[in-house]
Amino acid sequence: MALTDHLLNSLRSFVNNYQAVMWRLRECSLNDEQLGIALGVSGNAIRNRRAKPSLWKLSDVQRLADHFSLPTTACTQLNQLLHELPDRLRTMPAAERRRIERMMAIKVPQLETYNRSDWPVRHLLRIQQALVDSSQ
Repeated sequence: MALTDHLLNSLRSFVNNYQAVMWRLRECSLNDEQLGIALGVSGNAIRNRRAKPSLWKLSDVQRLADHFSLPTTACTQLNQLLHELPDRLRTMPAAERRRIERMMAIKVPQLETYNRSDWPVRHLLRIQQALVDSSQ
């Protein structure tokens, strides 16, 4: 399976999981402070992310899934793939690497930055959309 196909499948699984988590979050009876304590983030961060769901981070989605007793496999697999991606891209011929970077709409240094800090969901959604658009 091609690298981009593998990434797209992993992103699709993650997005399905993310949507299930966001559904549970809407139904959650905990207030922002209580949920913040349960997840290890501030109540203010929860409030901001509830208002703008694309501000959630990959690790937040995984902790929320765990909190709501939903599967975390999609988050774990995507995180692993994203961490392997820069090295895999670097071993490719330059032309192939640039083609994939264009398809994903993100370059290797940006991948590494998000791998160090944490992936905002909005960037994961953007990569997924870019891969879908490039495959059509």
